Amino acid sequence: MSSRRRLFLGARFLTFEKSQPQASAVLVDGEKIVAAGEADELRAHTAGAETVDLGGATAMPGFVDAHIHGLSQALGAEQLSLFGTESLEQAMTALADYASGVPDGEWITGAGWDFTKWGLDAQPDRAHLEKAAPNNPVALWSIDYHTLWVNGLALEEAGVGPRTPDPHDGEYVREPGGRLTGIIREGAAELVKAAIPDPSASAAADALKVQQRTWLSEGLTGLHEIEGELSRRAWLELGQRGEQDIRVVKYLRPQELAWAKSSGWTTGEGDSWFHHGGLKLFADGALGSHTCHMSSPFPPADGEEAPNYGAEVISEDALTDAMIEAYRAGIVPIVHAIGDQAVHQVLGAYERSAGEHSAAEKRLGRTLRRRIEHSQFVQPGDIQRFADLGVIASMQPRHCISDLHLLAQIPLDAALAGYAWTQLEDAGAALAFGSDAPVEPSTPWAAVYAAMTRADISGDRSSAYQPERRMSAYRAIAAHTSGAAFAAGRENVSGRIAPGMEADFITVDTDPLAREGADGAVSFEQAYPDDDALFEQAEAIRDARVETAVVGGQVRFSR
Repeated sequence: MSSRRRLFLGARFLTFEKSQPQASAVLVDGEKIVAAGEADELRAHTAGAETVDLGGATAMPGFVDAHIHGLSQALGAEQLSLFGTESLEQAMTALADYASGVPDGEWITGAGWDFTKWGLDAQPDRAHLEKAAPNNPVALWSIDYHTLWVNGLALEEAGVGPRTPDPHDGEYVREPGGRLTGIIREGAAELVKAAIPDPSASAAADALKVQQRTWLSEGLTGLHEIEGELSRRAWLELGQRGEQDIRVVKYLRPQELAWAKSSGWTTGEGDSWFHHGGLKLFADGALGSHTCHMSSPFPPADGEEAPNYGAEVISEDALTDAMIEAYRAGIVPIVHAIGDQAVHQVLGAYERSAGEHSAAEKRLGRTLRRRIEHSQFVQPGDIQRFADLGVIASMQPRHCISDLHLLAQIPLDAALAGYAWTQLEDAGAALAFGSDAPVEPSTPWAAVYAAMTRADISGDRSSAYQPERRMSAYRAIAAHTSGAAFAAGRENVSGRIAPGMEADFITVDTDPLAREGADGAVSFEQAYPDDDALFEQAEAIRDARVETAVVGGQVRFSR
């Protein structure tokens, strides 16, 4: 760590520190902030410090993405992207064009297809892939990364045939005669995933190094990485090279648990650049794939006779057992749950395993923060349970506005709380915001816009979903900074601009708190008396441009 002292001035610092909500200068020693205050006062006591002029911009804590698949986003830049395709024909043209540059026999991978936006009544068939790319195994993730669409060559490579049994947590979709359609749901995708060659850790690290520039330019100074073993090895290599510019909290996948137990990995260890997170478990699927576990059934799809309540990937009993196993290893479980019934059962499992959770905290001498990832639909009676149990709602506001077309098609119980960040926080629950990239764009500014407006990213005011649950910019930014730090047990060192905190902050060409005040004290109704005022500010935030990103006291990005 450098002991070099730097005085950052020439900016209006929005500190998100209640005792001192704004400052005009920040003094940094090495990687930590030692003072924040008025520029003239700090300058008088910092002889010899390097001065960094921030050019009159607005400064604020760097965003921390509390739920991102960083390596997938980094590697996805070289894969086939079907995001934004508007028809099956357009997607297959893109596949054929991409396949023309891939040698026969090599895998083609990609993501982003959304049959609900293609005007199809059912998910597509493998025959389409076999026509567009007849000489390559193809595996394409849906837009929510919960359904895999593959061709016959991919099934052969993975050893999947008509007699391959469905696992307990997934499905190989079949026609009535038993033919595999090429649609693979949830955990059934593991055999295909295992057949696809992984890049080397060095190549993965190279991809992360490139992707860092984008994240920094968007205002991200930290990530909660929800990826597997390759990601762990790649981030460690990047750090060993001295090329890591973003802080990472690494969460484990179930496949890594045995390694973690044998190696002694426990939540809260590591260092400020590579911090040990918890173990991610799955309780259900996703909304777009109709696999999130709901208390009311989805509208029936073509040929579907039995009511579809989504997928219960794991029972509450089994989930409780998995949580206990993790606690005994010193690792906090965090759980993916989107449907309201899945959320209900995860809260039940957290309650039932509370004794082991407390024992693990006492044994380790640190707080282990429990989280539900996504928490998109919550039963009214479960809102208060988040707060009572101390469970963090780890949410991605961009999902709400990306799902508008799905919400219009699904008759939800009027009492069901959808994307209820304000209700949860008002009840006393902690929030942590992220993107779930590459499912959504990683830019946090779009997330703040989504939390504020709950309307289409284009600014279409008529599209707003349950507008009574809108959130102020201050609260949305706090969930994406100090809230994310709290979720990882790092709230004493990250997420605010104050003495003793890590010197991670950004400058931006827009003041996101122009209407709300530096301390967020202006009420939502006063700040935004009508939609004109709300959307004017929200769109300015959506389009904000980051000028500088400082991580660990060093300028890591400058426009």
